[in-house]
Amino acid sequence: MNITFRQVDAFRTVVSTGTVTEAAAMLGISQPAVSRLISDFESEVGFKLFQRLGRYLMPTEEARLLVGDVRQVISGMEHIKEAATEIGRFGHARLSLVVTPAFSTQLAPDLIGSFAKARPEAMVRMEIEPNDDTVEWMVSQSFDFGITASEPVNPTFQSLMLKNDHVYCILPKNHGLAQKPLIQAHDLAGESFISYMPSSRFRFETDQFFKAKGIERQVQYETRTTDAICRLVARGLGVAVVGSSKSYLDTMHDCVALPFAAPLSFHTVLFWSRRRPLTAVANEFLEIAQRSINA
Repeated sequence: MNITFRQVDAFRTVVSTGTVTEAAAMLGISQPAVSRLISDFESEVGFKLFQRLGRYLMPTEEARLLVGDVRQVISGMEHIKEAATEIGRFGHARLSLVVTPAFSTQLAPDLIGSFAKARPEAMVRMEIEPNDDTVEWMVSQSFDFGITASEPVNPTFQSLMLKNDHVYCILPKNHGLAQKPLIQAHDLAGESFISYMPSSRFRFETDQFFKAKGIERQVQYETRTTDAICRLVARGLGVAVVGSSKSYLDTMHDCVALPFAAPLSFHTVLFWSRRRPLTAVANEFLEIAQRSINA
């Protein structure tokens, strides 16, 4: 097979737009050129990729099976282009960080802000991934640091505990439990419950805690960040159990944060790969993170 990147890109774009006209406009080439690229691609793969339905081109079943791999290839090529551009602009002064959503709204931006004061010329990339396992994989491959709510068990990682926050129950201000000094697990029996997504390890530990107690909740709403959970609670949609600092939770309007009686805690862990030496800018970021513990 002699498949070219232009053929693959044209195929992906036609699948996305549904027409040769729109694909040509997006790619910045003529409609006949798009049609030729699709025809050549069909010749190379050996099967038909589209069926015409009026003015639209509908991908065949074979095309639908192929498009997922094609998008990964295009994404990889775009990443290479971005990386080359960054290297040209910033040289080696680049830092890459991947975090789970819980840390994307406050802690990670705070650290990046502190780092920017020390290294204003550096290029910083922050990715947000929902799963702890995905974050660990990305750090093992190419990212300088990861931030999750649990220490990696893989011995190829080195980690630093940034925070060990208490766990709080979040309630609407007018909730019947809002005046209690301490919330017990049984207080939340039957309550509409707002939770982190199932991919969160803290969610797993919380669910196991309630299960061991034999307490049923109505888990009706799920989201990825503590901020989003608190906003849903503030709208009276339910109650929640979150891990965070009290000072941060006190900034949330129309809800209250009360101590929750449970052997749970919410960690903030920075980690990096032992298999790659840290760059100079990565070492500076680590020093800033270490100083943030004392602060």
